[in-house]
Amino acid sequence: MKEPHVHILMGTKNAGVFLADQLASIRRQEHRGWSLWVSDDTSTDSTWEGLLDFQSNTPDYDIRLLKGPNTGVAGNYFYLLGQKELAGQWVAFCDQDDVWMPHKISRAVELLKHRENSDVYSSRSFYVDARMSGLGVSPNFMRPCNFGNAIVQNCLRGNTIVCPPGVTDYLRSILFTSASAEIPFHDWWLYQAITGAGFGVIHDEKPSIFYRQHDANVMGAPVGHLRHRLTRIVDGTFANWIDANASAMLRLSPVLDAGAREKLLRFQEWRTKCNTRGRTPLNSMGIYRQSYSGNIALSLLARCGRL
Repeated sequence: MKEPHVHILMGTKNAGVFLADQLASIRRQEHRGWSLWVSDDTSTDSTWEGLLDFQSNTPDYDIRLLKGPNTGVAGNYFYLLGQKELAGQWVAFCDQDDVWMPHKISRAVELLKHRENSDVYSSRSFYVDARMSGLGVSPNFMRPCNFGNAIVQNCLRGNTIVCPPGVTDYLRSILFTSASAEIPFHDWWLYQAITGAGFGVIHDEKPSIFYRQHDANVMGAPVGHLRHRLTRIVDGTFANWIDANASAMLRLSPVLDAGAREKLLRFQEWRTKCNTRGRTPLNSMGIYRQSYSGNIALSLLARCGRL
């Protein structure tokens, strides 16, 4: 079987000194059939110049540099995914500040190519600091990565996602629903939209990237960003994210499978109840986080009116 061509989609904005490492790791991929399409959201540092330099020094590959819509991280990736040439194509999502391992694309393709376009690939990551010193490895999820989990937790890390053509075309077909939605994170939306429509998620136990943790991360490793996460819970940001995602998923009700649609509607009704102590436990509705401690925290947030 001929190896598929994979379009790597990278959103950038003021990538700084980290961009060169990521671009170099793409060039080192064992899988040679790739293109890199970049959407830059009005960077004011040397990002654009670095991209132009990479383009000129990588003449054998399709390197496309686009000016982004300047609507935020999610909008930047949706803009890339919406490019008409990507119909029927393999795509991989890529952050600007990580480092891919050489097997990143080849392993994803190998695990996906016999799944008949029914799954999307993701993997564990090695956490590293700004200087690439090791900080640990991301958790290996022990519970199913399905819609009930996606409602309250994002387990589909955007910097590891690879989609076969069937999934790509499905996502492209529903992009119009995101046009005016306040979607906080493109990968969380992808996780919900994919599992809600019945596609499966491969979460590879073998890490495929070095996930760099630094002060500019919007989201990062749980331990390194614990203070930021607690702040977002206390100030209501986390609950607002949940509501924004649920609102976006309601637009997709016609394409969600029956089970996902029922969970979504029950969750929306659950969120409107004023008596938080009298609400049905989320786990009894099939809504859960991956870890035991995460589910305890979820229950406490619900009882305290923070969710």
